[in-house]
Amino acid sequence: MKKLLSWSAVGLLTTAVLDPLVYGMLERPIPWLRDVLMAAGGIACFYLLIKFRHER
Repeated sequence: MKKLLSWSAVGLLTTAVLDPLVYGMLERPIPWLRDVLMAAGGIACFYLLIKFRHER
């Protein structure tokens, strides 16, 4: 479960940061709601990792 949470957190946060850059280079409107939701999901995954770090 920890590996899934860490992969999800890193993937979501990386995508939330790089997605506006790609849309900006393509000169298309940036879907801010989707990027904010991906960032919130990544932060939530990191929060769960920190909260339950001592459990097996």
